[in-house]
Amino acid sequence: FAQTQPGVLYIEAWPQMRAGDEVELTGALGNGFPTGQLRGRVALVAGGIGIAPLWYAARALAAQGCEVRLYCGFRDEPYTLEKFERVCAGVAVATDSGRFGTKGFVTDLFRPEGYSAVLTCGPEPMMEKTARACLAAGVPVYVSRESRMACGIGACLGCTCHTAGGPKSTCKDGPVFRGEDLYGV
Repeated sequence: FAQTQPGVLYIEAWPQMRAGDEVELTGALGNGFPTGQLRGRVALVAGGIGIAPLWYAARALAAQGCEVRLYCGFRDEPYTLEKFERVCAGVAVATDSGRFGTKGFVTDLFRPEGYSAVLTCGPEPMMEKTARACLAAGVPVYVSRESRMACGIGACLGCTCHTAGGPKSTCKDGPVFRGEDLYGV
């Protein structure tokens, strides 16, 4: 799938499909980062493949004039950083191996003070540590959960997570949640 223009989706189809055939899609489901509501200095904290959804957030935030800084952690070798370097005011890297950037965890590099908001995606322990630091500092934080989602509409309850408001489906009610809803203070 590739969106070629708003409302038009190019689909590399099965051989039996022809131009003009109708296709039904369900989406977009859930909710994303509230980039349109954010202003000022915004930090993105990513771990591993959690960097992927943050790319779209980085572009949107930079386009609306936010100062965006990326903090990212990888096991060994970072990837896609050149894209972020084009739109971010700064990029800090931590690797488990120490071959690139600082040896250690991305949460060792990141401090929430001075940011108007923080967006995070990656391994659960990293996101929890990031969110708790933000909450303690009074900085709004948005967490994009990585969960296996079987149905995508909240029916199977396979991606349920516990929130301050009770159990929620990551696919339907998320995947982005406010930090205080997941981790409280």
